[in-house]
Amino acid sequence: MYTIGQISTLLGISKDKLRYYEEKGILSPIQDENNNYRQYDFKDIDTILTIEYYRSLDIGFKTIKSLYEQSSIQELKSVLNKKQDTLSKEISRLNATMDQIEETIEACEKVEKYCNKFLIKPMNPIKVLGEISDFRAYNEFELIHKNSNRIKKNALVKSFKRYITFNDSGIESSKFYITTEPENEDTIDDNVLEFQKCLYTIVEDDNRYSQNNVEEKTFENVQECLSANQYKHKGIAIVSILLIQFYEDDSKTYLEIFIPIE
Repeated sequence: MYTIGQISTLLGISKDKLRYYEEKGILSPIQDENNNYRQYDFKDIDTILTIEYYRSLDIGFKTIKSLYEQSSIQELKSVLNKKQDTLSKEISRLNATMDQIEETIEACEKVEKYCNKFLIKPMNPIKVLGEISDFRAYNEFELIHKNSNRIKKNALVKSFKRYITFNDSGIESSKFYITTEPENEDTIDDNVLEFQKCLYTIVEDDNRYSQNNVEEKTFENVQECLSANQYKHKGIAIVSILLIQFYEDDSKTYLEIFIPIE
């Protein structure tokens, strides 16, 4: 027979954990009639090792107790299959979160490198799911809810795109699209926007997507760059939220702008 201190030393398990197993009704050491000290035999040691084995598989105590009271290979396999399914979903969720974190780090680096600068780059394809009147048109967000299965993997603000038409005199019109990344079957869809050559820039917007804010503020700079480099524009610009940052008890937004050129 072994005392709780000896078991703790031999198995590297704290006394508190051994008492906890006992409180949960999974471990039942006998008590010495003379001093009421717990005494553990080989069966108790095997039980402790089995508990630790199941805990290493992240199986909860309620389930372990159920397996302890009545278990078969089929029941154990069922428990493990359920745990495997849960872990698989959690891994998928964590992988998606990791992708978004990497994307946000990349966005920070873009801001550092390209804010208020121009370069030529393609615009990745986007699938237009529908149109709302404005970023603040919350009563129209039903469109977003209807397409939640398409956009749920990203933060809501990443699905917003402003589609602007302009000429040499100024901005003509502005639409607000709800978008997502296209799936394979969307590649020939008319609602997929993709441009191979764009004038690209990043601008800071302290008043996120107000109707006449970034569009008017950057129009002159865009026109100057187009003229200086003799780029021929197609009369459209796509504006999207690249990064949101807390700033002085509020938030400020960095927008990326694609102006397709010939």
